[in-house]
Amino acid sequence: MLENCFAILSNANDASLWTYCFDASATAPSLRASERIAAGPGVMPLALSADRRQLFAATRGGTPSLVKYSVDSRAARLTTEYRLPIGASLVSLAADRTGQLLFGVSYGSHELLAFSVKQLDLGDATPRQVESGIIRNAHGVLVSDDNRFVYATSLGSDAVLSWTLDENASQPLSALETLSVGRGFGPRHLCLAPDGAWLYVLSEFRATVAVFRRDTRTGRLAPHSVCARPDVLADLQDGFARPPATEPQPDPAMLASLVWAADIHVHPDGRFVYFSERTTNRLFTLRVRADGTLEHAGHVETEPQPRGFRIDPSGRTLLACGEHSTHVSLFSIDTQTGALTLCSRSEGGSGANWVEIVAVES
Repeated sequence: MLENCFAILSNANDASLWTYCFDASATAPSLRASERIAAGPGVMPLALSADRRQLFAATRGGTPSLVKYSVDSRAARLTTEYRLPIGASLVSLAADRTGQLLFGVSYGSHELLAFSVKQLDLGDATPRQVESGIIRNAHGVLVSDDNRFVYATSLGSDAVLSWTLDENASQPLSALETLSVGRGFGPRHLCLAPDGAWLYVLSEFRATVAVFRRDTRTGRLAPHSVCARPDVLADLQDGFARPPATEPQPDPAMLASLVWAADIHVHPDGRFVYFSERTTNRLFTLRVRADGTLEHAGHVETEPQPRGFRIDPSGRTLLACGEHSTHVSLFSIDTQTGALTLCSRSEGGSGANWVEIVAVES
């Protein structure tokens, strides 16, 4: 059977990565579980190198660490290269486009860290640069496709921050601008449109998406619009910044009444944006209108507490996991409407939270 996609999922409770194979071009794609690879307690964010040959994972257990794997996409296999302790618990990772730098943000220590991959390969996990004091409850980070800019979200300060990037400088990041998204927005994850002209920022607290027009030459952002909260979430109240998982948590009954959005991704053709909401276990589809605004185009139920999902490179399927589920779901994507249809479900690990998908080499 032809399988053209290789998926990698992190499972925090199992301290492992699980891999799956599937054929995204099939009429009814079916997931096939492949390997289970040791990672470390509390493994969460993943980041692929630009060439898709290396994978970084951050563990958030008692001793946070970075783990590097080599990726054999032809054989659909991971090989552990090393594991290094680090001084911060990272909630998001992003690799630069040259393979020289790895960026991570820490929610608990309010930092953006830049690591030299060359230093990591030599066993030195000392950050090359640390941005602190300006990014309270940091939650998402990404690198522009031209490798000239880095963007991050500050959940606690309701802001999106940007830096210019020079991978050859001793201090690769230079502050560019800080933009407010409005008090109580709670910016979490973020993604760029395929052409780089738009930046989408998900509100964890409201389940809305802020749209920024992006100047691809200067990297600067201009607020454009914010979509409405989906009608099916009208009974929920706005959320708030929650304590790190290592600290006491608020009353569960109260949390069940709050919006708790998680992940966001844009379709490879740029026509649809998707996000997950954990309180109601749903995936939402947003249509990108001609003027750049977003409108709701539907939703589906998925695995309980869906912290992470990913769209395959061809744009035909979406793979979702849930922190409170021991299964993962594969949805087909209607390329005309953006609608999601469940086509396969497979056994998974415990505490699943992050997904990466690699096109299998022929």
